[in-house]
Amino acid sequence: MKMIWAVVRWDRVDGIVQSLKAAGVGGCTVSRCRGYGKEWHPYEPAIHGGHERLEIVVEDEKADAVIDKIVRQAKTSLVGDGLIGVLDL
Repeated sequence: MKMIWAVVRWDRVDGIVQSLKAAGVGGCTVSRCRGYGKEWHPYEPAIHGGHERLEIVVEDEKADAVIDKIVRQAKTSLVGDGLIGVLDL
């Protein structure tokens, strides 16, 4: 099993969740998050709405497909699109 976590723009979450549901993913935890990186700006959440963290647990063989769906839905080609990580469970 794998746990996939992704930090994405808040306005991309609905599209990601719909895509995951259509692919048969049984569930996803979504939570508000804050942080900073090289391009961080203190007013970024007020300007862009901030980011949310998704956590999804899937079988090993589904992990690549889930990651692909997240990337396709989350990508805007702008700084701050987010991060994805994968953990073995």
